Amino acid sequence: MAMATASSCADATWWAYALPALLGADTLCAHPALLAGAVLLAFATAAVLAWAASPGGPAWAHGRGRLGATPIEGPRGLPVFGSIFALSRGLPHRALDAMSRDAAAPRARELMAFSVGETPAVVSSCPATAREVLAHPSFADRPLKRSARELLFARAIGFAPSGEYWRLLRRIASTHLFSPRRVAAHEPGRQADATAMLSAMAAEQSATGAVVLRPHLQAAALNNIMGSVFGRRYDVSSSSSGAAADEAEQLKSMVREGFELLGAFNWSDHLPWLAHLYDPNHIARRCAALVPRVQAFVRGVIRDHRLRRDSSSTAADNADFVDVLLSLEAHENLAEDDMVAVLWVILQ
Repeated sequence: MAMATASSCADATWWAYALPALLGADTLCAHPALLAGAVLLAFATAAVLAWAASPGGPAWAHGRGRLGATPIEGPRGLPVFGSIFALSRGLPHRALDAMSRDAAAPRARELMAFSVGETPAVVSSCPATAREVLAHPSFADRPLKRSARELLFARAIGFAPSGEYWRLLRRIASTHLFSPRRVAAHEPGRQADATAMLSAMAAEQSATGAVVLRPHLQAAALNNIMGSVFGRRYDVSSSSSGAAADEAEQLKSMVREGFELLGAFNWSDHLPWLAHLYDPNHIARRCAALVPRVQAFVRGVIRDHRLRRDSSSTAADNADFVDVLLSLEAHENLAEDDMVAVLWVILQ
């Protein structure tokens, strides 16, 4: 049925491609605007034909959704843009639920294809199907956002492509960062962070009669990560001052900026041709300003750890993660750029 539809559409628009023969090459060359219009019309017609014949939208053109045993159906959205505008209004999960209910195919609730610009996407409301998707090797590689790529995350476990390097990072994380012995060894630090957080909350309650939870939770979480990963903890009380307080404030601002850049919707992630034309959140400029600050901070921490440790020593269970990475540097062939990316991702 889809092939018949595409053929009928092509028959109806044959003249878009026959303009050079009808008007003559001399006429088109003498009128560059006419030539440009003909080329633009040809591209637009091809895009509309691909969209009309592709359930799921423009990113699922050329029968991409029919490669498996069961075709994947879904809303076409708009030509070029797909369903990007439908997802930009309100809560995305509710928009996806409405799209699956409005889809003509009865199996759209189980698995639905849709396009976010040039990005093909699938969504499932069925737990069994979602489990199969998450476990399938075809979905092993995570799409790399522009902000994640420019913030060095392409070298860290969250966005690194599936392969030997990713398996190395996973082995290091499971063995040396999240192992039960190491988690238990850092429990005193977590208890101290929780105690400091409760004391700060009690002080704010006494002073103002109310407590804003988010700053306290963020400060405790950041201090816990800094202690277990970098071996540093800060006094996060409002009365603290000095070099350590300034460093803590700079670190919090870097982490906050990184969160905003990773969470911001970037149109050029899904419409690459917009990269040099439209960047309302200034993603490229802000990433370029943040990366040198991150590298300077993390490389400074690594340098301090190198100076105070013996190159032949092994990291104990209560050692921070920087010492663990340095102890594995030669054995696992970890470059310093890799360590910077891994440590920065953990902070995020």
